[in-house]
Amino acid sequence: MEPGFPPSPLSIYIHIPFCLSRCGYCSFYSLPFSKTAMQEYLGVLLREKQLYQGYLQGTLTSIYLGGGTPSLLSAGQILMLLEGLIINSDTEITLEINPLQITCDYLSELAKTPVNRLSIGLQSMDDKQLAWLGRRHRADQMEQKISWCREFGYRNLSLDLIYGLPEAQCEIGLQENLQAFLSLKPQHLSCYLLSLEEDCALAAEGPSLPGDDQLSLQYYTICDTLSEAGLLQYEISNFSLPSHTAKHNLAYWKSSDYLAWGASAAGWIRPHRYQNPAGLKDYYHNVKASILFPEAENCSLEQEQCDWLMMGLRLNEGIRSNDFVQRFNCDLPASFWAKADQLERLGMLELGSGKVALSKRARFVSNSVIGELIQCI
Repeated sequence: MEPGFPPSPLSIYIHIPFCLSRCGYCSFYSLPFSKTAMQEYLGVLLREKQLYQGYLQGTLTSIYLGGGTPSLLSAGQILMLLEGLIINSDTEITLEINPLQITCDYLSELAKTPVNRLSIGLQSMDDKQLAWLGRRHRADQMEQKISWCREFGYRNLSLDLIYGLPEAQCEIGLQENLQAFLSLKPQHLSCYLLSLEEDCALAAEGPSLPGDDQLSLQYYTICDTLSEAGLLQYEISNFSLPSHTAKHNLAYWKSSDYLAWGASAAGWIRPHRYQNPAGLKDYYHNVKASILFPEAENCSLEQEQCDWLMMGLRLNEGIRSNDFVQRFNCDLPASFWAKADQLERLGMLELGSGKVALSKRARFVSNSVIGELIQCI
């Protein structure tokens, strides 16, 4: 693939795989932290950044430092990663941060970088749940830590919440947990259903997880409670104040172009999907060999259309047929509209003026509903 200039907007995801300890529910690519390993990894990241200079000629929409635990980066290391990138006051720059790293000393240094949004891996305000999940912070620490974030200028805070935990691991109910989250006054909340992949530590315990009916009740309790508190649901799992939707997440859901740097990171520069190896040895080899877009898949038009629909239908606003025409220079097929009409009669879709959106009752079973629609492309 020849270097070129992707259409704007463009975002960047940067993966930092190192962690102080591995959480029991985690199945993401991660490695034990050491300063030496981090320094070596940073050097390779900077080389990878140089490989993509031909794609970095315009202002970036968003940059997301994820992991792993990217808050193990020092402020100086973050500045090195961001140096030379074209950013302005509208560029959203997010750092995922472990609550353990939220200290006055760290925030004081971080405030010297362009990072302007923090995604905090809170997960729960129930200490029993936190201990079971392998999180080392405690709920009663968070009010002070959030206060420090704001004192150092961070006004765009996103909190993660995990629901669907075993009842035996809960000291407080979901409603009380939600109210504790809301008391922290976040601008954004991401709410994820616990999913234990076979390779994660907690799966080996064989925990008794809630059934589908209970999980559905929990999901809609979250949706209703957050809505009543003024956080608007704009995507299946994400809620925000009106002016604080996540630009980086929207880049994914609107199928905008994004580069991805770091081991295991996956990117999309239309029409190519690519992914770096999930292993340092192979990742380092590819970067040193100046390999652009490793394992690139040249998506067919049909696959790109299906992906666009799959991602766009996760948004509460759904998709519009005019946007499909503008992107692909063709109409949605008649078979799509026939299936959409059928699903509307079942109460699973909302249709109108060329718009297609999941109904509220369909959001918890979104994969099934979206799957039926994209089979018609």
